[in-house]
Amino acid sequence: MTDRTLEYWEEKPGYWCYIDELLGEELKAAKNDNPRRLQGVGRPVHTLALTVGESFEPLLQTICVLRPQRIILILNQRYGNKKGKEYGHDLSQLILYLVGNPNLPEEFRPQLSKKDIQIRELPADSPTQVFRTLLEEFQKSEAQPPAGYTNVVDITGAKKSMIAGAFFYAAHSGLPITYVDFDKYDPDWRRPYGYTCKIGQIANPYEAFHLRDWEQVRRLYESYSFRNALAMLGKDETSGIRGAMAWKIDDTAGEPLFEKSDRDKVTVVARLFEMYEAWENGDYALAKQMRDSFNPRLPDDVVPWSIDELGDIWPSVALTVTANQAALELLNKHLALKQGLSKQGSSSPADSLFAQPKRLLAYVRDELAKIERLIEKNEDYRSAYLRAAALEEFLLKARLCISWLNNSLDIEIGNNPPVTVFTLSQTDQIDGFKNLVEHSGADSMRNTLARGSRLNLKQAGMKVRLGSNAPSLHPYWSGTTLDIDVVQHGSTPCFTKLRGEAIHTHLYLPRSIAEAALELVRAAVDEFERNWLEHFHPGILANTQNKVIAAPAWPRLCEVCELTFLPPRLRS
Repeated sequence: MTDRTLEYWEEKPGYWCYIDELLGEELKAAKNDNPRRLQGVGRPVHTLALTVGESFEPLLQTICVLRPQRIILILNQRYGNKKGKEYGHDLSQLILYLVGNPNLPEEFRPQLSKKDIQIRELPADSPTQVFRTLLEEFQKSEAQPPAGYTNVVDITGAKKSMIAGAFFYAAHSGLPITYVDFDKYDPDWRRPYGYTCKIGQIANPYEAFHLRDWEQVRRLYESYSFRNALAMLGKDETSGIRGAMAWKIDDTAGEPLFEKSDRDKVTVVARLFEMYEAWENGDYALAKQMRDSFNPRLPDDVVPWSIDELGDIWPSVALTVTANQAALELLNKHLALKQGLSKQGSSSPADSLFAQPKRLLAYVRDELAKIERLIEKNEDYRSAYLRAAALEEFLLKARLCISWLNNSLDIEIGNNPPVTVFTLSQTDQIDGFKNLVEHSGADSMRNTLARGSRLNLKQAGMKVRLGSNAPSLHPYWSGTTLDIDVVQHGSTPCFTKLRGEAIHTHLYLPRSIAEAALELVRAAVDEFERNWLEHFHPGILANTQNKVIAAPAWPRLCEVCELTFLPPRLRS
C-alpha cells in the first residue's frame, strides 16, 4: 500500500484514478488492520455536513465509511483560482462517482443522487458564517433524521476558522463530530498515507467535559438542591459527570480523559453534597459523621456551624430497619434531647438542649436561615410559614425552659405559696421540667411570658409564671405585618390560626404571607438572643458572631475542592 500510494502521488493521475484504484484498497487495509479504525459514529447517518478543505481524499473516505443519505458541502468563497461553488461542484461529481462504483467494496458504496448533495458557499470566511449556515441547513425539514439515524458534522481538512464554526455548531446542537486522522505521514511529500486512516467520532467538548452539566450542578448547588446536584455528578465513574471524566476518549485500552487526581476532586465534591444534603434535611448526626470523615479536615468556613455543634447530640435512626421502630425511636430521642435524658435512662434537666446555650443558638440560627431559603431559593411559601410559626413557638418554650433552668420561675403546687424551682425536690424538678418541655400552645406560653399569667402544667400538678429575676418579654411582634395583638381572628391571633389551617388543609399561602411570618420570627429570634439568652449567659452573642449558617459560595467550594480543571467562568 505504501508503494501504491507513492506511485499515485508521483503520477498525479487525479481523483478519478484515486477512486478507481486506491480508495477501496485503503479502506480495506485500514479495516483489516483494526476494524475500530472505521468505527464511524455507531449509528446510520442521515445528513453529513462536510467542511471542505484543499484535499478531497479524506472527505471521500469519510463518505464511504459513514454512507450518509444526504450531504451538505460547506465551502469557502475561493479555492485558489476557483470559486467555492465550482469547487463544490467538482467534489459533488466525485461523490456521485462513488455510487455503484465496482472498484469499491459494497460496504463502502454510498447510495446518493444529485439532489441529495447540497452546495453552500459561505458569504464570508468566518466561524460565525459557518455556524449560521449549518444552523440554517440542519433546520430544514429534509435534514431531520428518521428514527434511529443521526446527523453528523465532519471537520476534516478545512481551514481553522471553518473548523471553529463547525465545532461551535456541533457543540450547540449536540451532534456527533467526526474527523479523519492518520497514523503515518510521509515527511517528503508532507501527506498522510490513506491506508492508515482512522475515521470516527471525536469528543464534543460540551459532552466530553459535561460543561452544560457543570453549569446545572452550579445552579442546583446555589439553590440548595444538593440531591439533584449529586445526581448530576453521578453515583460513581459509570454515570454522570464522573463517568464522563473517566471516559477513555481514544481507545478502551487508553488513559481516561481526566487524571485520577482530578476525578478524585469530584468525588470530594460529591461527598460534600451528601454532607450538605444531610445538614439541610436536619440530619445533623449524619452530617457530622461525614464532616469527620474528610482527610484532610475541611476548613471551618465551608462547614455550617450547626453541624459541629449539634452533630454529636442530635437524634439519628440511620441504623433502624423498620419505619414504625424508627418513628418511635426518633420521637423518644428527640424528647430526651429536650428533657435531658441520658442514653442510660437517667434524667437531668441540666443535660437538656435548653441548658446548652451555644447548641441552642446554633439550632435557632440554622432554622431561621432555612426558613429564609425556603422563600428565596425554593419558593415553598407554605413550608416557610409553617416552620416560621413552629420556630416562634419553640422560642417561647425556650424562654420558659431556660428560665426554669436558671431558677427564674415561680412554681405553685396546689394552694401552697409560690416557690422557686431549686427548692423543689429532685423528682419534682425532673417531672416539672419534663411537662414544661412537652407543653404545647403558643398563645398560653406567650401570655405567661408577656402578661404574667400562670402556665398550667397539669400532668405535674404545677402552675408556673415568671419570677422576679427573669427578663420581661418585649413585644417583638408589635408593628409587624402579622402583629399578634392587632391581626386577630376572634380572640385568636391570625398568625396562630392560619398555622393550624395550613397544617390541616392544603392551604395555598402566597409569598407575601410567608415573608410576613419571616419578619415576625426574625424579630422573635432577635428578642430571644438579646433579652433572654444573653441575660442568662452573658457574652454568648459576642462569642458566636460570624458563625457559618450557609453552604459556601460556589467559587469558594471550587477553591476548596481545587476544581482547577473547570474553565474559569464555571468556577466564578
